[in-house]
Amino acid sequence: MRLLLGLLCFLMVAGVTFGVAMETSRYPDAINMGTSCSMGNMSSMPNMDMSARCQAGHGVTAGIPVTSLRASQTAAHIDEFTLTAQSARSPLMVKGKPDVWTYNGTSPGPTLRVRQGDLVVVHLINHLSVGVTIHWHGVAVPNSADGVAGVTQDVLKPGQAYTYRFVAKDPGTYWYHSHQESFEQTGNGLYGMLIIEPARPVVHDDIDANFALHTWGGMLVFNTSTGAQSINARPGQWVRLRLLNTDNTPHGLVLLGAPFLVAALDGHDLNGPTPLTRVPISIDAAQRYDLRFQMPSSGTVALLSIDDNGHYQATPSALVGQGSNLQPPLPLPSIRKRVFDFTTYGRPTTNAISPNSHFDVTYTIQLGFTFGFSNTRPGPVFTLDGKAFPNTPTLLVKTGQLVRLRFVNDAIGGLHPMHLHGHTFTVLTKNGHPLTG
Repeated sequence: MRLLLGLLCFLMVAGVTFGVAMETSRYPDAINMGTSCSMGNMSSMPNMDMSARCQAGHGVTAGIPVTSLRASQTAAHIDEFTLTAQSARSPLMVKGKPDVWTYNGTSPGPTLRVRQGDLVVVHLINHLSVGVTIHWHGVAVPNSADGVAGVTQDVLKPGQAYTYRFVAKDPGTYWYHSHQESFEQTGNGLYGMLIIEPARPVVHDDIDANFALHTWGGMLVFNTSTGAQSINARPGQWVRLRLLNTDNTPHGLVLLGAPFLVAALDGHDLNGPTPLTRVPISIDAAQRYDLRFQMPSSGTVALLSIDDNGHYQATPSALVGQGSNLQPPLPLPSIRKRVFDFTTYGRPTTNAISPNSHFDVTYTIQLGFTFGFSNTRPGPVFTLDGKAFPNTPTLLVKTGQLVRLRFVNDAIGGLHPMHLHGHTFTVLTKNGHPLTG
């Protein structure tokens, strides 16, 4: 009898624990303005307020509502768009699941091209059966336009509409995607590219083309094509290829037929880029590359995908040249073994922030991997300091503080890129070594 009662008690406790863990993993769909503090892995500095590290919670009123942090409503020029989240049929999907999620019926959604300094106004309408948002990846926007459900806005439920407003401050290659269960929704097609053109261009591009890489049904696709895409360009013209990886895994690419420059990474121009020849690049999750090259006097320039072993893939590709039947340069040359490394590329610039700077606050954030619940579904989850979203610690800092973040990735889950919403940052070191590029 005692054994039976003990077993029943154990099952009850296990069931309650299981249920609580499942429920607390549910992604928020409404803003919670409360905070409660937790110290975490914080290194204290002289005269630093040790209450600076907090975790989202209930019962304490925050200082400034994020919904009040809005963009200026005036600008010399306004770019206005309407994006409708809706399902559509796609020939790229496997049988049994022909529908994809789109903006305006296509995936990728329409490329939004605006000019630096413009006020961007985007009306989002949700015609899907799930909640959605739009996050402007890599763009410095006010919180009201950041698009993170439960953090900076309420999720946009089916049938609802929301308007995003922000000033396009920094020129570069960016993208937009839903940030409500972004792994699933971006994977299902809710993404597009955002190009902010400079008000005063430093260099001139005769051809400006953009490609979003995405895996559909096990096939890697450039924009909407599994085959070669042709770009018409004459000898002597300068070509810029803007590349975006929308997947969660890296992809290998190599440009053949002309020396090329890595002009920009993640929307930021690189200082003193030097010509590269047959050097493969690895474009990681959410990363953007701007490649520039001048068309040779004859022949075709080809952007080809390569596998993890450095072997050419048959498709997809982009072919740049003249004529209607463009072919990559044959025979295909051998690919250099060493992959492009941004930490040693170009010339260093004078930067007020260095590894030797005095930082007001330093945080060490441990990336991990475990099994648990993600939005009530069991399975593998990534963690920060042992906590999975939405229960990860929130770091609070004061205006004007110089902050150092140290990410340590010992996770067996592999690569894990990081970025900060609404901020730019300087990469100080990688594996303890200062950058030289």
